[in-house]
Amino acid sequence: MMVGERPLDRIGLLRSDALSDTILSLAVATAAKHYNRAIQVELICDSAFTHLLTAHPDIDDVLADPGGSSSNLARLLKSRGYDALLVLRPNLRNAWAAFRARVPLRVGTAFRAYGMLFNVRWYGHRKRNERHEIEYNLELLERLTGMSPGTPQNYLPPPPEDEAHARALLEEGEISSDQPLVAIHPAGRTRSGDRHSSLPWPIHHFVTLAELLRGEEYQVIVTGMAGDAGLTSQIAAVPGVVDLTGRTTLGQLAWVLKECDTIIANSTGTLHLAAAVGTKVVGIYPPAGSNSPTRWGPYGPGHKVFVGPAEDCGQHECTWEECPAYNCLEKVSPEKVFEVAEGIIAQSPLRTRWEGSTSTPRPGS
Repeated sequence: MMVGERPLDRIGLLRSDALSDTILSLAVATAAKHYNRAIQVELICDSAFTHLLTAHPDIDDVLADPGGSSSNLARLLKSRGYDALLVLRPNLRNAWAAFRARVPLRVGTAFRAYGMLFNVRWYGHRKRNERHEIEYNLELLERLTGMSPGTPQNYLPPPPEDEAHARALLEEGEISSDQPLVAIHPAGRTRSGDRHSSLPWPIHHFVTLAELLRGEEYQVIVTGMAGDAGLTSQIAAVPGVVDLTGRTTLGQLAWVLKECDTIIANSTGTLHLAAAVGTKVVGIYPPAGSNSPTRWGPYGPGHKVFVGPAEDCGQHECTWEECPAYNCLEKVSPEKVFEVAEGIIAQSPLRTRWEGSTSTPRPGS
């Protein structure tokens, strides 16, 4: 591919922040390959996520951001010999590293002070939350190529080497193929030490939801990190719920989620991971603009989103993490979430595994 007079043989995608942001960058690689399969596409991301992304068919290499100063990142970028770099996470460190590495085509936002460090500038505002994050990312690629990227899939195949362990966990939990499988993810973090990604749905609502699901004899698993046990243990106390808290890597979790008919979760990276492996999700979002499902909702058809009603709050500005005055998500009833989850289960592509089948281990089906 030629961009102006310059050949475009190798491009880098720089997105070294949270899991959700990283997953919502994958469609850019697919769009770039759609233009020309010969382009080498590399993704630079947080080291915690490199293994998870290794099986993506449109990413030729996944590299860990070395962290620290811009000098460390600049050395990595220079060593790769990119013809172009899309700075999908806009900040001064990343822009300065791209400039110092002398990447010929540096693509990034025009409306920040460091925008002068880019020589292919995108004239858009993410903070208005008018479009999905994937669409904003694709607009940067369009600025580079001059061609509309269309609407590529944002799909992530789980790492093959993690499948056996994930299936063993499900078999240990006696998850079978003759009933739907639902995941509940009550936490709002992806890594230990991260702050919550959004105001969470009350834990007692998650517990009630688990009871409703089990009342219909649906199989239920609860997921989270080891540090989330204070939350997940309350759901795991519901008879029949299988607790996978702290028992999976991200790659293994991807396989577990792929086996589910649906997942109910707060706005967090696990929700986007489930959507990326092909599972329909029910997301629960606060009304804060920074968490708008217009921008941060699950990508693709068939997903459902609840947004907390803020009409009675009286606050002038909705906080995005912890609200000391009022949790509007309290008014999102577990009965309504259960009703929507049932609708998704009824349309699940996995239903042929359990409709009319005999009781056999689900992983072996």
